[in-house]
Amino acid sequence: MQITLLGNSTLLLELSGLRILTDPWWGQFEVLRGVPMAADPGLRERIDLMLVSHNHLDHWSRSAIMLARSQGIPVIGSEKAVRRASTYRHSDAVVARPGDRVDFEGVAITAVPAFHLWAPDAVGFVIDGEKNVYFSGDTRREPALVEALKPFRLDVAFLQVSCSDYPLIGKHGMRLEDAALLAAEVGPSLVIPIHYHGRGKVLRQSELEAWEPGAPAAVLEPGVPLEL
Repeated sequence: MQITLLGNSTLLLELSGLRILTDPWWGQFEVLRGVPMAADPGLRERIDLMLVSHNHLDHWSRSAIMLARSQGIPVIGSEKAVRRASTYRHSDAVVARPGDRVDFEGVAITAVPAFHLWAPDAVGFVIDGEKNVYFSGDTRREPALVEALKPFRLDVAFLQVSCSDYPLIGKHGMRLEDAALLAAEVGPSLVIPIHYHGRGKVLRQSELEAWEPGAPAAVLEPGVPLEL
C-alpha cells in the first residue's frame, strides 16, 4: 500500500491495485488553504475512485467533480456530495449512509458515522482491501463512532486533528487531543493525521511530531509517498 498526502484531507491511496482519492479539493477557493497543495490530482496518471465525506468546499471542489465527469471516475459520497455531482451531470456517483457497504473491484467500502455541526449527512469510510483503512473526514469523537469502528481491525486510521471551535456550540470536529482518544479507543496499528492545512487550522510540524495518540503515528510530508 502507498499513501500520498496531497493536501488537507486529500489523499491518494494506492491499495489492492486501485488508486483512490479522498475528499478531493484543489483549484477552487484556494484562499482557504494555509499550506500549498503538494500536487495537482488532475495530472496524476489514473484515479479509479473518489471518496467524499461531505459537501464542503475544502473537501469536494468543482475541479474534482469536473475531473470525475471528464474521466468517468466513480464517486462514493455523502448525500449532498452526490447531489452536487449530479448538478454537474456526473451520474456515476453513489450515496453512502452510515452502515452502507459498497463493493468496488474487490475492495469493500463501508460508510461509518461522522458528526459534523454543519454537515449532518457527513460520513467516514472504512476501506477493506490489502489493508484495512479508516478515513475520518470531519467528525467529532462520539461514542456512536467508536461503536461503529470497533468491529473493524484497522491497519491505518486517517484522523482529523484540527478544527474550528465556536462559542456556545463547541468544536465541529477533532483536534489532536480528541483524535488521540479516538485512536486509543479503536486501536489502529498506525495513525496518520489529516485536515491541518486549512487557513487558521495549520499545525506546526513540532506539534504533530510531539503528538502521542494511543497508537504509533506517522506524519506525512505532503507529496512524498509512504509505503506500508
